Amino acid sequence: MRHPTLLCGVLLGLLLAESPPARSQAAPAALDERTAVFVLGNLQFLLVHELAHLVIGELEVPVLGPEENAADHLAAGALIRTQRREGGIDTRRGAYLLAAADAQRLSWERGSERGAPVPYWDSHALTIQRFFQIACLLYGADPVTYADLPARSGMPAARAAGCAAEFARADRAISWLLGTYGRKPGEPPGATLEVRYEAPPTLTAQRVVAEMRRVGLAEAVVARIGELFRLPRPATVVMRRCGRPEAAWQPEQREIVICYELADLLYRMTPRG
Repeated sequence: MRHPTLLCGVLLGLLLAESPPARSQAAPAALDERTAVFVLGNLQFLLVHELAHLVIGELEVPVLGPEENAADHLAAGALIRTQRREGGIDTRRGAYLLAAADAQRLSWERGSERGAPVPYWDSHALTIQRFFQIACLLYGADPVTYADLPARSGMPAARAAGCAAEFARADRAISWLLGTYGRKPGEPPGATLEVRYEAPPTLTAQRVVAEMRRVGLAEAVVARIGELFRLPRPATVVMRRCGRPEAAWQPEQREIVICYELADLLYRMTPRG
């Protein structure tokens, strides 16, 4: 199995020790807007990240450097491209990507406060690096709308000055990927990508799934992948209970698994006040 995307690698051991939300048979209440943006923004980013792994592996896309970094760039760049409008980024949709960045920052800060070991050995970049990477790409794509983002994120001026070029490189790479490996006009669709939800084990997971299905989050992402690429073999995006808060592309099982424990964790991480 490919090494999974851990939302909060430095916090994993600590979080597994926490008691999960109690299961409830009550009808789930809707998520408030702040929580919905934070949770769904992170789930959207992680889903696109894992789909990037699927596309790279299934279409044998050459990647120079760590594949995890490439998947992060593809996910952030692709989401920015789909959110652009004339004159800049749709700021409401951009809030999803900012939420994904913020989760990485919160993970780093909370792990540092608790003295969690720093996983220098991991195939992913450190969470604080992933935070600045997403922030830089978003700022570089639209430095007018997000003029205050470097100051708010604590990004040094030297890094901020290069963000436009950094986004331009990511944007060109995505254009190359689509031009080289993408579905050509008139080509029939490839193998199907399906979305399946197993029974949510907690009230929180029920609420998250209800909100995801209400906005069609996973279904829209999967449909877009089918429009852009002809996948050689079918696969499934499945939400299920795993015992760990993670998401992963599992090529042997032909599944992208998003764990309900991850949904619960994101709910608890949502900044309040």
